[in-house]
This record gives sequence, C-alpha cells and structure tokens, in this order.
Amino acid sequence: MATKLEFSRGEVIAQKYEVVDLLDESPLGVTYRAKHLRNGLYVRITMLNPKCAGPEHKARIVSSFNSVQSLDHPHLCKVGELGEHNGIAFYTFEDFEGQTLRELLQEYRINSKTFAVKEAAQICMQILEALSEMHRHGLVMRALRPEYVLVNVRWTGPRRQTFVAQTKLTGGGLLDLVPTEVLAEDEFTRGEAQYLAPELKSFDPVPTPRSDVYSVGVIFYELLVGQAPIGTFQLPKMRRPDLPDHVNDVVDLALGQAPEDRYPSTQDFIYDIQRTFQDASLDEDLPRRPLVTPIGWGLALVLVAFIGVILFNLRPDQAKLDEARDAELRKEVFDQIQATRPPPEVFKAMYARHPQNMIYIPEGPFLAGRLNSEPDIGLGAGPIAEKRSTKGFLIDVFEYPNLKGAKPTFGLTYSEAEALCEERGKRLCTADEWERACKGPWSRIYSYGDYFDPEYCGNGVEDPYPSGTREQCKSEYGLFDISGGFREWTSTSPKKGRALVKGGLKSSPEKGTRCSMATDESTGFADQSISFRCCRNPDAPPVAQE
Repeated sequence: MATKLEFSRGEVIAQKYEVVDLLDESPLGVTYRAKHLRNGLYVRITMLNPKCAGPEHKARIVSSFNSVQSLDHPHLCKVGELGEHNGIAFYTFEDFEGQTLRELLQEYRINSKTFAVKEAAQICMQILEALSEMHRHGLVMRALRPEYVLVNVRWTGPRRQTFVAQTKLTGGGLLDLVPTEVLAEDEFTRGEAQYLAPELKSFDPVPTPRSDVYSVGVIFYELLVGQAPIGTFQLPKMRRPDLPDHVNDVVDLALGQAPEDRYPSTQDFIYDIQRTFQDASLDEDLPRRPLVTPIGWGLALVLVAFIGVILFNLRPDQAKLDEARDAELRKEVFDQIQATRPPPEVFKAMYARHPQNMIYIPEGPFLAGRLNSEPDIGLGAGPIAEKRSTKGFLIDVFEYPNLKGAKPTFGLTYSEAEALCEERGKRLCTADEWERACKGPWSRIYSYGDYFDPEYCGNGVEDPYPSGTREQCKSEYGLFDISGGFREWTSTSPKKGRALVKGGLKSSPEKGTRCSMATDESTGFADQSISFRCCRNPDAPPVAQE
C-alpha cells in the first residue's frame, strides 16, 4: 500500500485516530489534530517524515521517543503513543488548547498592541523552563521558533486586566531525528533563519544548550519590539523607550554571536529576566508624590479640559495604523508563500538541472514598492505596498560573473549585460523578480532587515569588494550584495530605449539600497556604478553541472 503523510478531514489513522484538521508541517513531519475513536479525546499526531524517520531509522526513532516520553514538565507537551500507519511512523502528544506564539504575535501586530515586559517575561521564562528540563536530559531543541510554542492566554482579576499565559513546547527532543543541516535549510527556506543561532548556520553545525538560549533571545526581542532582530539591530530600549534599562543587557547577552558570549544556561537567562520583571514592577509600584497640590486643582482641571479638547481633535496615530497594515500584508503574503511552497524534492530536482550558484524562487506573491510605514523616500521608491506575483524563476546568488570571491563586472551597457547572460543560457531579471528576491518571504525593506546599516554592505561602488565576502549582506533567500554596492540592470523597460536599474545609489545609500528603489537609465548608458546578475526560467534546457 502506498505510504503518505497527507490526510484529509475524516480519514482514520491506525484504525483509531480520526483526522480533524491539519496543524503544521515541519522537517520532522506533518502534524494533525485527531480524535480518538474509542474514548473521544482529542490528540495531536505527527506523521514522521520517512527521510529522517523511515524503517531504517527504527532504532533511533524508538530511542528518541523513549527519551522524550520520560519528560514530564508543565511547559512541555506530554508525548503519548509511538505507532505506525501503512509503513509511516507516527507519535501522538497532548492536544493543548492554545494558539501558536506566531499567531499571538501576529494578533498583537494587527491590533497595534505591544507586549508589556511582564507579558514577554512570563512567556519566555516558561519557554526557558521547558528547555532547561530538556537540557537536563541531554536534549537540545536546535530549531526553536514561535511555531513550536503553544500559548493559552487568559485575562483575570478586576476588570480582567491581568495577563496570564500558559506555554508549552512541541517537538522537543524528537527534532533530534532531523539532521541539523536539514533543519537549517528548512529555516532558510521558510524565511525563519533569524531564530537559528549563528553556529547552526555553518557548514559544520554543533548544537548546544546555548544555541537554544539564542533562539529564546530572538523571541524575547520580538515580543518586546514586534519584529525579530535581523542584521545590525537596535537594542529594545532604542525602539521602546518605556522599557526598563536592564532589558538591553538581557538581549545583548542572549544574542551573543559566539556561544561563549551568551548566558551559560537557560537558568541564568531566567534569573536575569526575573530581574527585569522585578525592575518593571518596581517602576510601576513605587509610591509617587502627588503632582498636583490641592491648591492647584482648579488650574489642573482647566489644563485637563484643554488637553481633552486637543486630544479630541487629534487624528488616530497613523504610524501605528500603517505598521499594523504592513504587518497584516506581510503575514498574508508569507502565509500564501508557505501554503504553495513546493516540497524539498522539487528544489533538489531544480538545482540538479540548472547552473550552480542560483537560487530557485517558486511562483508566488510579494509586496512591491515601499511599505505603508516606510518613509516617503522619493527617487523612484515605487507604489505603496502593492501586492504582486511572479512566476517561478532562478536568480544568481552573486553579481556577474556569479562567483564567490570574484569582483563584480561593472561598467557595461544594458545590451552588453544582456549578451553575457545569454551566453550562459540565462537572461536579465525583471524588476519584479529582482525586488522579490531582495525582499525575501517577509518583504523586508533592505535585503538584510528593516533598518539601514552603513557598515553592513559597505560602499561597493567606490571600493568594489569580492562577491559574497560580506557574509551579512545577504537576503533571506540567500542572495549576496543585492541591497548594497552596485546598481543592477533589469529587463523591465518603462519606455523605449530605457531600462529600470535596481538597488545601489552612490549619492544616498540609505535611500538607494532599499529593495524598492528603482531608477531608469538609457540602455546605452554605462558607468562604474552599474553591474548586473542573471535569471533563468525553470523550464530552460538543463545544463551539465560543473
């Protein structure tokens, strides 16, 4: 009988679990909510991916399951049964009533809400307590991200103003079945690589408990600021002045680039968060002298009335509305990309038949132009947050000649660049393809994040540097130097005899290196600021790999 991981509502697994709905897909497998036919209880069931948990891995599966089954912690989902259905191994775990942390984060963004320090601290301490229990048993999560955190939030107390969260981790321990490099590849494909510790992005990844510390540091930052730290990021208090001073120190220690620069253990991280929590509580609870004396009450009332008139006439905070709209659009685009993402086999087959050093980006949407919350930078910034789609395409990782360590070719006209691409069985990219590849699945402002950093990509126009040597000057899809240095020809023509040029801008890098930036030049123009990279159609004739 053919094996499969995909099931529809109403299908029965192992003659006792009726599928209710699909919950998640990860390198470990596909997870469903299911109902036990005999006792009527709901469970979650993960059909394990045969590539990492097939029949030949039976001993490892049983060993990993036994080690996880012994875990009993209030912030870890309790594992139930290990079984088999038509040759596919599966395991069950408790059906915790809650949403994923990713869904909660998005809910806050859409409603223009921010997590209080107490709320962020509460969630992260529970995650760290769960990880501490795993580490005590010699297990490392490795690929922790908000999708693996389930949260049940309720509001209690007078007027229901007290935030109470119950948090549980899923997949803990059993992710050990997936090779670290496969987990890393999946994170990059999903656009979630920001949660991976730097040492897990290397060619020889070595996961340790401090790798998990880094992932929680990213989540803590995102809870406080509303966005994960990418590239050279601002410390939380710079983004939110209302935060306690100690928050910056906590984030700085949790996100150390080297493992030895981070908290030695999750318990150390917990103690420091508790101190931040207490600092915030003290700020709120300290007795304060009255700001208005009885003698001044009359003037105070007049002042209050005056302020009331002003507030009444104030328009809603447009900046927050714009940020919320952007968050909604970004999530909508990201979810659509995820829903239509081809399986890994498609990517593998694509890379086998096309030239090396190219990234395959499947058909899908992106946000073209500048975001609603992005300042109006002029200079051809394009329309505001316009949702567009491209067909699938492959794009060079580096600027021509597309070799790591080579200096980009520059000073060519449009026709000369076009001819060099055609010599290699490729073509110039369209402006939409270029912009989508630059922005990544989360529609970033710059290829490396949402904030400009003059050191990130350097000034490649005045001092060209070898391609790919600035490791952080990279988009989430894995393209180097696309948001800095040279401008690049595209095949998009706004009118006869002219072509759009994307990226770069010698006179103003902060404006010009945004992914939405575009200018147009005469196709006969050439100077030292213009380079190019090539694209290729997925159905182009196969080429022999070097």
